[in-house]
Parts: sequence; C-alpha cells; structure tokens
Amino acid sequence: MTSIGTNRPALRVHYHGDLNNTKLTETIERLSSGQRITNAADDAAGLFVANRIKSEIRGLERGIQNAGDALGLVSTAENGMQEIRNMILRMRELAVQMANGVYNDGPDRGYAQTEINQLMRQVDMIADNADFNGVKLLDGSFQNVNIQTSHNADERISLYFRSNTTSGLGIDTVDISTQNGAKAAMTTLNTALEKISEQLSMAGGFQNRIKHGMSLSALLVKSSTISLGRIMDADMAEESTQLSKAQVLAKANTAMLAQANQSMSSILTLFS
Repeated sequence: MTSIGTNRPALRVHYHGDLNNTKLTETIERLSSGQRITNAADDAAGLFVANRIKSEIRGLERGIQNAGDALGLVSTAENGMQEIRNMILRMRELAVQMANGVYNDGPDRGYAQTEINQLMRQVDMIADNADFNGVKLLDGSFQNVNIQTSHNADERISLYFRSNTTSGLGIDTVDISTQNGAKAAMTTLNTALEKISEQLSMAGGFQNRIKHGMSLSALLVKSSTISLGRIMDADMAEESTQLSKAQVLAKANTAMLAQANQSMSSILTLFS
C-alpha cells in the first residue's frame, strides 16, 4: 500500500536510532567514569556485591589504623616499663652494695635508703601517669581492653597490663638501711624484676600479634580491592570498541533516515 500518512521506513530507522543512542550514552558514561556499573540498572546483583565488598574494605582499613594505634599504646607502655625496670635494677644494685659488711647503717646505708626512696617515688609517678590518649596503662586499671582490628565484630585483641606501681610489684617496703634489710631487699627486687620482665615479654607478644594481624588485613584489602575492580571497572578496550560501533551506527542511522524521508518524495511522481 502506498501511503503518505505513515512513513514506515523512517519509523523503523528512528526506532533503531533510539536504541543505538541509548547504547552510545551508556558506553560514553562507562568510558568517562571508568566504571562498568554506573547505576543499579546496569547490574543490580553486581552492585549489591560491590557495596558489600566496599564496606569490608573500609572496615579492614579502619581496623589497620586501629591496630596501628594499639601498637603505639603498647609501645608507650613498654617504654614506661623499661624505665621502671632500669630503676629496679639500680635499687637492686644498691641492695647488693649495702648487704656488704663494710658499710655502716649510718650514714652509709641511710644515704643509700634515701636514693631508694626517691626511686620508689619515681616508679609510682611513672606507673600512675603513663597513658595513651588519656588511657592509663601501668597503674593496674588497664584490664582486658579490646582493640577492634578488622571489619568483623569478633576480630578483637584483648590487651592488659598489671599494676607496675611499687605496691603492684611488691617493692613498696624495700628497706636497705640495715645489712639484713639489704639482704632481704635483694630477694624482693629479684621477684619484682621477674614480674616486670614477664610483662615486657607480654608487651612484645602483643606487638607481634598486632603486626601479623595488620599484615593479614593489608593482604585482604588488596585481594578485596582486586575483586571489587573485576565487578565495577569497565573494560576500556571493549567499551572503546562499542563506542566506535555505536558512532558508526549513528552516522548510518542519520543517512538512512534521510533516505527514508527522500523515498516519500517519489510519491509526487504519481501526480505528474
């Protein structure tokens, strides 16, 4: 049927042109953003998985930062305990010295006791004031403090330090003002050194554990980021090919639309 009311060829060309323009727009969006999924309609399931992976990556990265803070905390506690240990070593040295019978109780052992008293006060000062971000570390109140080291709620490390005050270490009554007192102090100070050495070893164990956890989290961030890229990243080579194809089709569509409109003019020959 010959008709001028409906230009069927032009309508078909227009229909395919709209489809091609939609594809061209999508391809340009992917190339300009570098993302395969630019909106939920592109891949709803893939977007859901990608968002979950993003959440895990952000949690892992925050966990690594938390672990770094924990390392700083443990290092601060270790430094305080190292200094306390040094003072206890000096106290024991004095005890060994005053246990020797060549010294008199006064003034020799009295002067040594004066130094012992000052060292004990300094031990308490360090233990009572050592803190990290306002959190006391060595006064005995730092017990079972949880460090969130990953994105899962159960991935936590529990840290604790015993009291490193003179009373906590059992050296608050050290008295070397007599020879017998000096001998007894040697045993007391040996026990204190064992306690603080145990805690220093524990601090080293905490640090190694935290570092291994950080290493694992960093590997998980890397692998999760790669997985996210497989889902979200556009294949630039493929999209470039699609862009060239869509551009060629757009030009062809324009040319065919002109041909479809031109073909209608042939109907005029019926009137000549």
